[in-house]
Amino acid sequence: MKTALFVLATLAGVSIASAQTTPPLAHRFIPITDGVYAAVGNGTIQTQDTVAVIINQNDVMLVDTNITPEATRRLVADIRTLTDKPLRYVVNTHWHYDHTDGNQIFGPDVQIIGHENTRKTILAGVLQKRLEQAFRDVPNALANTRKRLAAATDDAARQQIRRQLAVQEAYQEQLKEAQPTPPNVTLTDRLTIHSGDREIQIFHPGRGHSDTDVIVYLPKERVLITGDYWEGDRTGALNFGFHDEWADNLEALKSIDFDWVIAGHGDPFRGKETLAYKQAFLRDLWNQAQTLHAQKVPVAEAARRIDMTAHKAHFDAFTQPGIAQNVAARLYQVLDQR
Repeated sequence: MKTALFVLATLAGVSIASAQTTPPLAHRFIPITDGVYAAVGNGTIQTQDTVAVIINQNDVMLVDTNITPEATRRLVADIRTLTDKPLRYVVNTHWHYDHTDGNQIFGPDVQIIGHENTRKTILAGVLQKRLEQAFRDVPNALANTRKRLAAATDDAARQQIRRQLAVQEAYQEQLKEAQPTPPNVTLTDRLTIHSGDREIQIFHPGRGHSDTDVIVYLPKERVLITGDYWEGDRTGALNFGFHDEWADNLEALKSIDFDWVIAGHGDPFRGKETLAYKQAFLRDLWNQAQTLHAQKVPVAEAARRIDMTAHKAHFDAFTQPGIAQNVAARLYQVLDQR
């Protein structure tokens, strides 16, 4: 029997062991401009966010990690099909698990950069609570997928559901190793990195999706990397944030000179027009919630009555009145704090 050969590759403290048969890529890389890519999961492993990959003259930066340490390991391994330069920088655009749960795989040679509130929030244990919730939620998701498989009669549908089930089962195991890890370099306002001939600006745009948001801007390449602060024609997760401040603070992005946007989810996009759509949406959402809150309408009733269908031309999920109850609860929570 032939002895299996293993090649050990090291990317800035991340050890990647690959067998003689290289595993298939877990991500597709969308080229934006010279050395800048958006990495999107291809469904072979549980991923959730879009990660920006910036290949500089001498090193590599990631903007956001992924939903599990294993998903981020696979991403780092996939990047080796693009470059063998060492990975030296990671930026967390905010504290949410799908943007930070891969932080732990990086060694001390890697600077993990984020807002100081991201570090404080993770150290306070919010991601550990999220993991505990995930361990309760994933078995229910698996049970639902198994029911769908049992009910499916079409062979193609059954094959697709089996693939989904395998990914979900692997995700359940991958969650077990997650250890929430905060940034080791923090900022409150802005930070600029000069790597070779590349200038990378990192700045806090003000509270919005969270109180930890940072934006990455490449002025020479005219690329803006926004995390969940602005996602183009997606409203994103609205059960977080400070919706009135978010609408106002998005205004600052209009004056930035950029061509491409890599957001925290979905494919990259061009143009600024959806900034105004998102602002109008957030202001309408906030104003309706504010009126109902002042009338002491209960949260559940407010969730049924808030009507965002005026925005369905730009955000097509809102085809009928009503919003998720957890969104209404967050709006009421912020209003109570005011």
